[in-house]
Formats: sequence, C-alpha cells, structure tokens
Amino acid sequence: MVSAPSGTGKTTIIKRLLEGDARFEFSVSTTTRPRRPGEVDGRSYYFVTEDEFVRMRDRGDFVEWALVHGRLYGTLKKEVDRLYAGGKIPVFDVDVQGARQLRNTIGDAVYVFIIPPSLEVLKQRLHDRETESPEQLRLRIENAIKELREYMMYDYIIVNRVVDESLECLKSIIGAELCRTRRMEGIIKDWRLERDNPAG
Repeated sequence: MVSAPSGTGKTTIIKRLLEGDARFEFSVSTTTRPRRPGEVDGRSYYFVTEDEFVRMRDRGDFVEWALVHGRLYGTLKKEVDRLYAGGKIPVFDVDVQGARQLRNTIGDAVYVFIIPPSLEVLKQRLHDRETESPEQLRLRIENAIKELREYMMYDYIIVNRVVDESLECLKSIIGAELCRTRRMEGIIKDWRLERDNPAG
C-alpha cells in the first residue's frame, strides 16, 4: 500500500517499480475525477461518473473508498480478486483514508508513506504540474498537511528527494518484507520435511 500527498511523486515511483519487476501489478482504482492527458481508462484509473460510483458503493463493490479533493476514489473487490488470481503481488495506490480502511481488510499488507522533502517543495511540484486551478492547489496543500499528520499509520516512510533514490528505498523495503519469517515459513517447512525423510 503506497500513499503520499498529491504531487509527491508517488505515481512516478510506482510506475518505475512496475516497469522493472514483473512480480508486481498495479491495482487500478476507480475515480470520478476527470482524465488527465496521457491517462488510459482501465490502466491509469477506471473513470466513472459520480452516479456510477455511488451505485457501485451502495452495492458494496469497493473494499475501500474515499472522498479526496472533492472527487471519489475507490478500490473494487473484483480488481483485488483479479490480481490475486493472476498470482501477482498487488501494488495499491491509495490515500490515507483508503489505507486506514484497507488495514481492516488486508492485514498482511506493507504500508509505505512517501513524503516530499518540505512543504515548499511540494507547493512547487504541484504548481509545476499545471493541472490544477489555484483553488484546487490550495485544497491539495491543505489536504497534504492533514495527510502528513497520519504518518504513524505506516510501516515505512520514504522522503522523495530524488526519484531514483526513492525507488531504491522502495525496492529495499520490498526485499526485506519478502524475507520476513512469516512469508518464508512454507519454504522452511518444505526443507525440514526433506531432512526428516531421507528416503523421500
């Protein structure tokens, strides 16, 4: 589970991780926000109207959903099922509200919070994107401050000064987590069975 205030560089880091490691696959979120240039429906997000989103929410289609920057975002149950059925390790791009909900439904996940080096850097990055109005920029900064107060909910924090360095930090976290004892028990048990049964 990867979260970050808007404009921190989370999407770029996740994209670079997925391009370099076929074990992982992106969990595509559903949103009511407008599509940005270069975004592809079904790959970047599932883009739906607010009415469609509300119908899906009321049917119980989401494992988590949240209102962020005035837009609705959510993770569909069928999207999670698709990733597990394909044998992939899902990478979730969720906001703080979504991460809090997912902690109650996906207990074995690893929670990573990516933050900017400073509030000033975040403001500059958001301004340089040229995708938001002044009012939207103000809202995103206010939300970023609120989200940063939730840092203790996460297992790891990466300060994104340089994308390449942050990507290496994320890879190190993944490497360590994949070697955790509870994730290696199956291999150890198989090894012990072989030792206990020399004739096998």
